[in-house]
Amino acid sequence: MSSSIKSFKPLFDRVLVQRLRNSDIKTGGGIYIPDKVANKTHEAVVIEVGTGRRTANGFAPPLLKKGDRILLNESPIGEKITVNGVECEILSENEVLGFMGN
Repeated sequence: MSSSIKSFKPLFDRVLVQRLRNSDIKTGGGIYIPDKVANKTHEAVVIEVGTGRRTANGFAPPLLKKGDRILLNESPIGEKITVNGVECEILSENEVLGFMGN
């Protein structure tokens, strides 16, 4: 899907994330990580979350919330879309490796 859309709300356990560019990644002390090292780092920010995973008793609430910084796999796995001119990916919540410190 290459056209830009104005808003997007994922369904169920899906999340909309924006991967951070290498220039956006810096240490807690404010030092930017060099490109050689940053290529191994795959941080993203959660833009929007779905309603949660479907279960036999309804829905399990999502673990992620808007604004969370997360760690992803090196290879792109999600569906790429453009929301308000920003390149994003739609992922399943179970494809997220973990939370980064906010």
